[in-house]
Parts: sequence; structure tokens; C-alpha cells
Amino acid sequence: MPRIVSSPVARPDDQDAQLLSTLLTSDVPSRRESLRAARVRSVSQQRNEALRGYLLRNGVDRALFVVERVLIVAAFMAFGYWLLDGYGRDWFYMLRQTQPVAASQVQIERTPRPTLSTPMPSVQPDALAVAPLPFIHQDDEPSSLAADDQFLVPQTMRAPPAVDDPRPQRLLMPSLGAEMDVYEVFVRNNEWEVAEYAAGFHHGSALPGDIGNTVLSGHAGLRGAVFRHLGRLKPGDQVVIETSNWRYTYQVRHTHNVWPHQVEVMDPTATPVLTLITCTNWDTQRLIVVADLIDVSPLS
Repeated sequence: MPRIVSSPVARPDDQDAQLLSTLLTSDVPSRRESLRAARVRSVSQQRNEALRGYLLRNGVDRALFVVERVLIVAAFMAFGYWLLDGYGRDWFYMLRQTQPVAASQVQIERTPRPTLSTPMPSVQPDALAVAPLPFIHQDDEPSSLAADDQFLVPQTMRAPPAVDDPRPQRLLMPSLGAEMDVYEVFVRNNEWEVAEYAAGFHHGSALPGDIGNTVLSGHAGLRGAVFRHLGRLKPGDQVVIETSNWRYTYQVRHTHNVWPHQVEVMDPTATPVLTLITCTNWDTQRLIVVADLIDVSPLS
């Protein structure tokens, strides 16, 4: 049986001594340039030294820095303008609407409206200087008046007869608790105007009660958002249009969405029809409510 002889294992002290002996006895490699002395740097100094080529700023970097700041300021300005022109404008409108009402109520309380039973105050001589010019009848003869009687008895002015305006004046949706004014709108730059803080009656569409399609539109977001709840109307709900002397009641037939180019919803119809239009689905579509005339009655 062969005899196995194990080789001696070098201890760490022997390895260090052998390495030191090798370094001392080996030849030093030749170098053309002189060796630089090692410098001890801190962590931050070493980082700056390693990234020195990446931290240099040139003209392009400075220009990009300025453009970045300008874009941030422009974005804040655009957002502020959108906020003021949208919600701020609506808030100022509501504020202006409430202030005149309060002022008019105070004025009415201070100066009550005269009635036929209220005696008229006597006219003082000083007030004649600011009185309007008298109305002279053709049968009056100025030559027969005395020199000290050159004045005319005040005549009662009659109000002109009321003119019946067949265009819509008010729009009511009882099921939604909505009531609003109606203004006539026109085509501007090949687009229909949208009334602000009111419903818009499309010029050229049928008048209420007439055979044809009466078209009204309104905002669903800002500018009053008079049609913001239009999608809640259901078949069978009533929509009322008031003119100067008449009330027209329509009943909802159906509601649906169309694309902006589907203008056939405003085409004339063979029966009295009311069409309400507003934006929906983030202004990508139009919500259409179609109603039929069911009743006509005079305003009391």
C-alpha cells in the first residue's frame, strides 16, 4: 500500500514573509514618467473629482435651465387664468346678481310705489322748471288763454299696448327644479353661440307652438351651467317654455348622445318639437333631449 505524504500548509506569516522577500528582490519596472505622490481626499472631494466632467455647465445647460423655469411659470399662469376665467367669473357673476336685488329691495322700502288711491302732491313753482314739456292738443287755442294762465292741465299718459314676443323668454324644468332665462343666439364664425348664464334659442329654429323644431342649447360646465342636470330628464318629464304672453308645455320623448357633426338633430320636424342640446362626455359628444308639445295656455 503506497504511503501518502501530505505537503506542509504554509502559514499566513510564511506567506507574508515570502511576499515581502519577492518584492525586495524583484526588479523595479521602468517608467518614463515620474510617480505622483498619493493624496488623501475626503468622500465629497473624491465624488467631485470623479464627477468633474459631468458637472460642467455650458450654454446649452443654462438655456435649458431658463426654459424650464419659464415653462413652469407659464403653466402656473395658464392654470390661474383658467381658474379665474372659469370658476372666478361665475362667482363674480353670482355676486353681481345678488347685489342689485338687495339694493332694489332697499329702494322699494324707502320709496313706496304710488297707487291710484294715493293723492298726488301739489306742484311747486320751483318744480315747474324741471318738469317735462307739455303736450298740446290740436283743438287748444293759445290765443284764448289769459296772460296769467299760460299753462296746460297735466294729462294722463296711457301705456302703449304690450307687444306679443313669440320668442322664448323663460325655460322651466319642474322635475329638475331648474328655471332660467332664454336669449336668442346666432351663428358666429360657422359655430353656434352658447348663451352664458342662460339657455340659448337658436335663431331660425321654430318658434314655440309652431310646427317645426324649437332648438335650445346651454352650458353644462361653467358659465352658469344651466344644463348641468339635463341628463337627469326622463321620458314623461315636462319642460315648459314661456313667451311674453303664452306658456308652452312639452313632454320628454327620449334622450340620446350624438357626435358634434350630427347636426341633423336640429332639422325641421313635421310636428311641434322641442330639442335641448348640451355637452357631455368631456365635450366629446352632445346630449340631446327631444320633447313633444302637449299643452298651450296663456300666462295669467
